[in-house]
Amino acid sequence: MGREECAKSNFRRRFWGSIPVFAQSFFSDSDCWRRHLSLDPFTGSDPPDIKLRSAQGFEAADFFMSAFWVWDKLIENLADVGYDASNMVMMSYDWRLSFEMLEKRDGYFTKLKHTIEAYKKTSGGTKVVLVSHSMGSQVVLFFFKWVTTKEKDGGGGGGKDWVEKHIHVFTNIAGPLLGVPKAVSALLSGEMKDTAVLFGTMGQVIEHFFGRKKRKDLWNTWGSLWAMLPMGGDAIWGSGVDIMAGNRTSIETTNTITSKNSVNGDDDSISAPSIVKDNTDLDLSSISITPFITIRNFIAHPEKFNTSSTTNNELQQESDMSRNNDVKNRHWTLVDSIEYLQNWGGGYGSKLHSTSWNNSYKKGKSSKVKWHDPTVTPLPHAPSMKIYCLYGTGIETERSYFYYNISTHMNEGQNDDLQYLMDTSVNNPESNIRHGTRFSDGDVSVPLLSLGFMCVDGWKKNKKLNPSNADIITREYKHKEEFQVNDPMRGGPFSSDHVDILGNIETTTDILKIVTDHERSTVVDRLTSDINKIASTINMQHRKSFKHIFQRRHVF
Repeated sequence: MGREECAKSNFRRRFWGSIPVFAQSFFSDSDCWRRHLSLDPFTGSDPPDIKLRSAQGFEAADFFMSAFWVWDKLIENLADVGYDASNMVMMSYDWRLSFEMLEKRDGYFTKLKHTIEAYKKTSGGTKVVLVSHSMGSQVVLFFFKWVTTKEKDGGGGGGKDWVEKHIHVFTNIAGPLLGVPKAVSALLSGEMKDTAVLFGTMGQVIEHFFGRKKRKDLWNTWGSLWAMLPMGGDAIWGSGVDIMAGNRTSIETTNTITSKNSVNGDDDSISAPSIVKDNTDLDLSSISITPFITIRNFIAHPEKFNTSSTTNNELQQESDMSRNNDVKNRHWTLVDSIEYLQNWGGGYGSKLHSTSWNNSYKKGKSSKVKWHDPTVTPLPHAPSMKIYCLYGTGIETERSYFYYNISTHMNEGQNDDLQYLMDTSVNNPESNIRHGTRFSDGDVSVPLLSLGFMCVDGWKKNKKLNPSNADIITREYKHKEEFQVNDPMRGGPFSSDHVDILGNIETTTDILKIVTDHERSTVVDRLTSDINKIASTINMQHRKSFKHIFQRRHVF
């Protein structure tokens, strides 16, 4: 753990995921708890005199906080069909680290490579089935590129055909292949939908012990959260066709506006979601790209930017971003939002490890930054490998945000050094805007666009991103919540919530068919959402083939 007295009693105990340790550590000394969960902001690795490592084995992710199951139900069902510790392993990892740091500090991808090779050797040459959940999908994509890259170029040196020789199936469960919008709000202001709507006594308690400023400072040290920023740029996220209006995606409820096409620069009429103003004076009808963040009372040259480690040059960069036209100043696209985060660096500017690392890609010094990005890095040469995308739909999921400039508001107490805060006063139920958040379809954590776009379109229709034409099968599971007396905290056997899907009966059945090869041919494409329509509309709007969308990519 570390040399600090406040943490010595927790040596070899779960510092994260244990109710007793959490309650004791967090409420008795929340600053100590936060310091031990933080990474060094400048190196992206361990802070001085603190060492926190991921738990190992099935126990690492079977349950979270005692009774909240995660992988447990799936592990139990796999055991029923013959899997045990001799032919199945849980490759847990430190989910705070950037993917590159997972290898640099922990040798994670080297260990994963050797483990897969050992399992193949001891099973008589049988190839491996990889099953990932959530961010694990991005870890796998990074691994595919790492293992096939030469050692002299920073890879694992497995060779071009390593994945083809060793991986039978990659099963991606609820993977945020294109990142998550809430990574932006978390890094910007230490907020997400769930934290922003905490009111009353509970909200006051949370803000006292673990307020927005503290959350922002902690989360900005996590390289993994920077890797979860939405990928694909405004060409994908700026269309807005996936945003919900009422209980439908806006692809069905669009208005036609005259605007400038964000890809080819032509003035033309395109379909764009209607954006309803609520207690703001902002006119969004003239915006050519759907805003990712709408800012009320934006100040172009903020005088209030209290961060001791931020240099004048870095402040100047932030001000330069604000010198655009008035509309630009009040509406940030996804690219605008990520550029702000990158320049600001959580208050550290370019000194923050994650922003420095990402800037290296812009300067042509490193391509590893994008090894997990499917819009840039192709799948490996593995023509016989099958990829299954299994994810839930039918749950409102945060997609874009409304903010206000804190310089124009008073009485914000300990948050007075944050530039922007989520504007929870913005509400418009007809447009699915509540408490400053606008929603799309998804699984409550990951929007549909991130879950399914690559699976139904990107990897299927772009030869450059799937050069060996690996078979991609997409299965969507419509959310259906049922109360269970014996499991009251969860959504029931047909819940498709981001975590509940690991216990969903239909998902479990499909996974068992996939890993055993029993009736695997019955696990075919099944779509319950508008994802095909959404992908087609994005392509049609830009009047270019799919490959040209990715030529306009933006780096976070």
